[in-house]
Amino acid sequence: MDIVLPPDVGCRAGFIPALNAVLAQDAGPSTDWRRTGLSATFPLAGMSSLCVSMMMLLLVAPAGPTATNAGAPAETTRPAASSDRAERTARAAEFFEGGRYVEAALEFEALRRDYPDEPSILFNAAASRDAAGHFAHAVAYVREYLGRTDIGPDDRKQGEEQLAEAARKVTPVTVTVTLPLEGPQTVTVVARHVSSSPADLRPELSFPLPNPRQSLKLELDPGAWSVRVEGSSYQSAEQQVAVGSAPLAISLRPVLAPVVRPEPPQARMVPPEVVKGTARGLYIGGGAMAAVGLGLIGGGVGMIHGQRVKACDDPTLADCRRRFASAFVVRNVGSTLLGAGAGLAASALVWRANDARQRMIAWSALAAVGGVGLILGEVMVVRGSIPFSRDNTNPEGTLAGWSEHWREHRHSALPALGATLRGLGVGLLAGAVTGLIVQRKHLGPGGARAIRVDPSAGPGHTGIVLSGRF
Repeated sequence: MDIVLPPDVGCRAGFIPALNAVLAQDAGPSTDWRRTGLSATFPLAGMSSLCVSMMMLLLVAPAGPTATNAGAPAETTRPAASSDRAERTARAAEFFEGGRYVEAALEFEALRRDYPDEPSILFNAAASRDAAGHFAHAVAYVREYLGRTDIGPDDRKQGEEQLAEAARKVTPVTVTVTLPLEGPQTVTVVARHVSSSPADLRPELSFPLPNPRQSLKLELDPGAWSVRVEGSSYQSAEQQVAVGSAPLAISLRPVLAPVVRPEPPQARMVPPEVVKGTARGLYIGGGAMAAVGLGLIGGGVGMIHGQRVKACDDPTLADCRRRFASAFVVRNVGSTLLGAGAGLAASALVWRANDARQRMIAWSALAAVGGVGLILGEVMVVRGSIPFSRDNTNPEGTLAGWSEHWREHRHSALPALGATLRGLGVGLLAGAVTGLIVQRKHLGPGGARAIRVDPSAGPGHTGIVLSGRF
């Protein structure tokens, strides 16, 4: 059945009641025209664009369930997605019928995002914006609608008529964009309506700029608008315009955004006062230890060359042997302390480096050298003392042979050298471990790369093990 309404039917107040009245004459008073399979013909002459928009909106609204399946459960008659779309479309149509055009437009725009393949939703959004007086959005939506390839000839004709009606109510605004040659040549022009009413909700309109060498023509409603250019690698360039009835031309010149290079993470540092205090402590401790060592060396050498040892008058040699051995012990202890003091002072020099990693590497090397020196020095002390111990405890020794015994062992350089090397190893190892521990305490595990110093012993060997990342 075809229904023809006269052009003088009022749109907001009389369109829907008049249409239902005509349908009631033939299909019964309770029949809703959107739930029938009837078609309607509406003469466009003399009707406003709002009325045309309303008719377009209602014609593309999805039909409700027919009488044959009205009592069937919804899940048995359509998929859940279709049911959701139908309910939301019906709600948007109710907003429109109630004159709540902005709410209808927002609902249709949400549907458009969820169902981009449905052209009728896009047209309904355009019709709602047109009815709300948002002609720039209506024109943009209808142009997008006409650019689709999935609409029929009748729908295309209706879209062209809608576009022709809405295009008369917008003002052309020509936007010229100048881009730096060294930057990307792809940007987007965004138009945002500036409204003084919180109820006037309009989404931004985006227009890709296909060719930056050509101007872009926008079609905007009279009123306040903000036009900006945005794109990758650019700082947004924005201009406020007051659109009236006369065409406008604006120029925007975006600039490249400064390249923000991430700053390298600041290396954590040991507080300067800790560096100075630790280094000073090692210097003072090493110097004091070396001074004591020199004193003991002098005392031991004096005992060795003293008359009570050199010119022994004890027939049993017991007192001379004891004094001779004690002198070497004092001298060797002094040599060890001298070497230890030198090792501490050497490890303190590492604190002069400003880089924590360089200090860590230096201390690791010193710890390794110190461990080797400790072991080698101990071996030299033990091996070098064997001849003296053997001769100094010889039961066949006599007072007549004491002078020869003293001259042969009075220097005993190898034990002294071994004791010095042993002390140096102890000092280097102690100073390096102290530095690693202090630095690790202030920088955390990463500051010293989790260096560990552990003793190592086994069949035929004794030493230390350094573990961690170097």
